[in-house]
Amino acid sequence: MEGVNLEKSETGSLCFTIENISDELKGVVRNRLSEICHGAAKASRTSVIYSYRRTLNAFFEKFDTKSADTQKGMIGELLTHVLFLHFEEEFRAASPFFNMEEDSIKKGFDLVLHHKGTSEIWFVEVKAGDCGLETSINKLGNLLSLAKNSLKAALNSERNTLWQNAVNGANLVIQSSGLKSQIETLLEIYNEKAVAGKSVSADYNAVLVAVCFSGGQAFATGAEFEGRHTTQRDMNEFQNLMSVALQKDTIQSIVDFLRSEVDDG
Repeated sequence: MEGVNLEKSETGSLCFTIENISDELKGVVRNRLSEICHGAAKASRTSVIYSYRRTLNAFFEKFDTKSADTQKGMIGELLTHVLFLHFEEEFRAASPFFNMEEDSIKKGFDLVLHHKGTSEIWFVEVKAGDCGLETSINKLGNLLSLAKNSLKAALNSERNTLWQNAVNGANLVIQSSGLKSQIETLLEIYNEKAVAGKSVSADYNAVLVAVCFSGGQAFATGAEFEGRHTTQRDMNEFQNLMSVALQKDTIQSIVDFLRSEVDDG
C-alpha cells in the first residue's frame, strides 16, 4: 500500500510503518469504516445511520470526550482494523469497533478475529502510546508486554460479560447465518470454560498489537520488532501468537484526516 511499509517475518511478527496518509490508505478507510465500526451485517444495510459520514460523526462523539491516552487507544484499534485486515486477508473481523451497549468504545476484547482457512478464533489486544524519550523499539516492546499481560488476564478470568460481549459482537458482524452460528457456538464453549474457572490463556490464539507514535524518534525496524515478538512467543503463554507493530510519527495527522472528512461533507 502506498505510504505504508510492512515488514513481515516468518515467525509471526508484522511491523507496519505509516509514512504518510496516502490516497490509497484514505480510500481503504472510506470503504471500510462503516463495516469496521458497526459490523458488516449492519453496514450492508441502506440506512443513512450506517453511512460513512454519519459513522465519522459517531466516532468523534465518542473520541472527543475521551482522555488523550484513551484517544491513542481508539486510533490504535482503528488502525489495527484497517491495516491488519487489509494485509492479512485470511482473517475476518468477528467483532465491531463500536460498543453495543453505550456511547463508548466497546468493552471486552479489543478485536476478535476468525481465520477463514482454519476456522480458528484469535483474540486481539491493542496498546498505544507516545515514544517520548524512549526509542521506538523500547516503546514497542513495553507496549507489547502490556498487551500480553492484559490479554492473558482477560483469557484467564471468569468474567461472563467478556465472553457474552464477544458472542454479541459476532452476531452483529458476521452476515452468513451458518458461519455466525459456528463462531457463536465456539465462543459460548469458551464462555462455559471461563465461568467454570477452566479458562487459561495457553488454550487461545493471540494477536498482540503495539501502536507507537514516535514523535522525533526513528522508527523501529522489522528485525528489531521480530526480536521482541520472539521473546513473547517463547514464553508460551498463548497457543499461537502474532505480534503487530504500528508506527506513525504523530496521532494528530490521523485525527486531522478523519476530521477533514467530516468537514468536507
